[in-house]
Amino acid sequence: MLRDERGLCVGPLPRIFRCVLRSFSALMEDSVPESEETILGSSPNHIGEAEAGSHYQLRRVRIPIFPTYGEVRRLLKVWPGYRKADVTGLHTALAQLRGNPQNPVTWTDPDTWIPEKLSGPTRDLAMAIWNESDHYVNPRYTSGHWLLIRKYELLEVASEGVLELTDTGRDFLENQGGHAEVFLDEQEGLVKLLRVVSDTGPVRLGELVEEWSEYLAKHSNFGRTSTIRDTLRRRLTNLLDRELIVREGAKYLATNAGVVYLERIAPPEPPDELQQIRKLAKECEAAVRTSVREALLQMEPSAFEQLVGRLLEKMNYQKVEVVGQSGDGGVDVIAEIELGVTSVREVVQAKRHSRTVQRKDLDALRGSLYRFHAVRGTIVATSRFAKGAVEAAFAQGAAPITLIDGDKLIDMLIEHGIGVRKRKIELLSVDRDGLSPVENLVEE
Repeated sequence: MLRDERGLCVGPLPRIFRCVLRSFSALMEDSVPESEETILGSSPNHIGEAEAGSHYQLRRVRIPIFPTYGEVRRLLKVWPGYRKADVTGLHTALAQLRGNPQNPVTWTDPDTWIPEKLSGPTRDLAMAIWNESDHYVNPRYTSGHWLLIRKYELLEVASEGVLELTDTGRDFLENQGGHAEVFLDEQEGLVKLLRVVSDTGPVRLGELVEEWSEYLAKHSNFGRTSTIRDTLRRRLTNLLDRELIVREGAKYLATNAGVVYLERIAPPEPPDELQQIRKLAKECEAAVRTSVREALLQMEPSAFEQLVGRLLEKMNYQKVEVVGQSGDGGVDVIAEIELGVTSVREVVQAKRHSRTVQRKDLDALRGSLYRFHAVRGTIVATSRFAKGAVEAAFAQGAAPITLIDGDKLIDMLIEHGIGVRKRKIELLSVDRDGLSPVENLVEE
């Protein structure tokens, strides 16, 4: 077997053709079955720089339930030596387990459910996974790990069906950031996702969905909205676990380690027109949000209370009454909302200032609920909330208090079109398939 300058094996061309055919046939499905089929020609065992052109074409997001690499590495230390039938047998047994209201199963406690629900070899393997991973990997949730390991040939089936570590698996296990890990990141879209987060800056999950969806349309057979969001969320979790990105509140941003990783494996590509438009739109949104925040802070308290009242009406609250200075216990707005067949009264406190809202403010509002026959409250602020206030907002046994900070308030104003105008821009792109002659599919 020949190797390229990176030490990767260069595989025979026929295997590449078989992979292309397999990828084409997979387009007929919307999910990847957990089969024993591997990505022939796409594994680091079989592809190198000599096939760089084909490499890009073959890149496909194939693993729906994408695991963290830390968990995969632990399982690569457990599964070798067991038979393939042991692992598949465990997954079959787990798939058949179901709880019910009378006898619920707490899957978060493997020490309890494994001996209660499993027996024989399946119990022994489940306990080995749990104990030998230092209680890090829950055996209940390892189907995605198994699919990734088999698809990318990190383990192989040796004599008598026993699992053995492959050269690729050994490279993945021993070298974080090595050839095998980089290849997985490229194939499964993690490099693309990390690049988007790095280039965009602090970004919410919802803001990543459109670009991720477009990437999957080109490089996967996933089409359902729920699948698109779930594959995105799981890959963000993987990058978080490796500390290539961090999460600050509801936003993700690349770490220094993530930027260095990108520079090492994927030189930045010139942005296309659509990416440039997205970047400009992002910059425009950031500027608008800053202007809205400044305008909110400059408003008179009474005007801010009226604004909160208008927002509640846009959110389908009924009987909205702004009481302002006449309110008791810091209550500024009273409203009702339909929850199912019940109408619920809610009191709202509007805080227009830059200081952090403290726990005592929440307690004061909660103490005023009974005066208005309200069952819950909300604090709308232009600033942030102290940790103590956040922890006490939904304390057990106490009336719930919803906390809306400055960022969330601006999100809601934008969503409901208050103080912000939205403009739609139509973008045209060439559909070459639509320009091609339409074949007559009607049989003579």
